[in-house]
Amino acid sequence: MDKTLLRSFYNEYDAIDPNNYSQLFDLIRRIVSNVLRKSRSGILLGLEDLGFHPQGFVGGYHRVGTNEIYLNRNVLQIMREETPKAHYKAYLFHLLLHEYIHSIGVIDEQQTRDFTSTISRAIFDTKHPVYKIAAWGLNALFPHEFYEGHFEPEGHSPRNIEFVQLHHHDSRLTYI
Repeated sequence: MDKTLLRSFYNEYDAIDPNNYSQLFDLIRRIVSNVLRKSRSGILLGLEDLGFHPQGFVGGYHRVGTNEIYLNRNVLQIMREETPKAHYKAYLFHLLLHEYIHSIGVIDEQQTRDFTSTISRAIFDTKHPVYKIAAWGLNALFPHEFYEGHFEPEGHSPRNIEFVQLHHHDSRLTYI
């Protein structure tokens, strides 16, 4: 991959406000398109109350067969309030990247983690918070004892959802 392009992705990441989901997600779409040569337009991003417990929580999920990605609003709020801004942004980037990779058809969890780690390493150095999360999990950055619990979204009905407006740069596309 072109190192100049990777550097531009890094610089763009640095310039994005962590509260701007749309810009962060657009960057992720372009990164995945360039690295994996796959993309998916029309993603709906929802924030949902999935709860939080230090020994187990779901950060986000993609509903297979849909264009929907859901993030745990409760965890995002706690991390935004209790962690450094750079760590919150890294977590959000990691989470969106991971779930977007699922949305382009990579269902296998280990393969998704591998792609997430590979992409994170290509763009960020090994000391960057995004790469640390991808390589070593949430415990690499956060003071809480996080546990990746098992979650099956097939039996879950989304509730109390706030959809985030994503401004896709594919202006030729129309969503109905």
